[in-house]
Amino acid sequence: MGNLRAILMPIAIVAGILIPQAHVFAPALPFFIGIMMFLTFVTKIPPQTHGYTFKIEIRALVASFVIIAVLWGIVTLFKLPREVLLGGAIIALCPPANAAPAMAKMLGGSASLALKIFLSGNLIACFSIPIVFGYLTGSDAPLSEVAMKIFNTIQPIISIPLAFALGLRAFYPELADRAAKYQKYTMIVWTVSVFVILAKASFDIREMGFTELWNSGKLPMMAGVSLVLCILQFWVGWICEKGRRPIEGSQSMGQKNTTLVIWVSSLYAGPVVALAPTCYVVWQNLVLSYMTAKIKKPQQQS
Repeated sequence: MGNLRAILMPIAIVAGILIPQAHVFAPALPFFIGIMMFLTFVTKIPPQTHGYTFKIEIRALVASFVIIAVLWGIVTLFKLPREVLLGGAIIALCPPANAAPAMAKMLGGSASLALKIFLSGNLIACFSIPIVFGYLTGSDAPLSEVAMKIFNTIQPIISIPLAFALGLRAFYPELADRAAKYQKYTMIVWTVSVFVILAKASFDIREMGFTELWNSGKLPMMAGVSLVLCILQFWVGWICEKGRRPIEGSQSMGQKNTTLVIWVSSLYAGPVVALAPTCYVVWQNLVLSYMTAKIKKPQQQS
């Protein structure tokens, strides 16, 4: 799967940029998210040290708040466009990706721990994104109304696949086990999603005017802030868990469910803000390709 990913992902990125007409498939993104969610949720999770997953996710959540606070200060100090703050904030709040367990296993880490991190991270995001991102958007409507609107957008994509997966696991475990065997194919669904995401971004950039976006500084700033946050989050996640689980720590903070937040940011903050997590897709996959090539699998039980 690692070799297949190394081949397909660059093709998806280049094809998405060169074929903006594929943006017509963008309405299917929520369904892609749901499929990936279900295939990940239905996987049987073996028992593990109680509370450790929660500690990792709390560290990641605190780190995201610190990043947003620092970014807010920089935007205010240097009078940067507010889109920079919103784009960076949605990246920082973004939960771990569906492919994180498979990637953790590929790198020699614990897939089961990465799966638990994914589950808890996405549940936390159901509340952190509506409250924090809803506040930062600065809407004229009350925060409670904006937060509830964003929450009602996000939670069905997480709760419906989760309920379906748990129900299948509880009442039809044999079917759940058979469905779980397809979990490795979330990488394929993710690759298709990346193609559609970048096609949509390519279309939006052409519609808004590449020259205008570039000359205004918004496009390079979005690309720049997403690059800095990508490197920073992978590094912070690795350092925080260096003594015990660095691979899972870096995956929890660095590998993001960008499909979800690109969709949310497009709905509630506009296509310019969505450029930040879209650029993150490219940087994230470059970092993961580097990690796949450089990190040797440690001798540990997944």
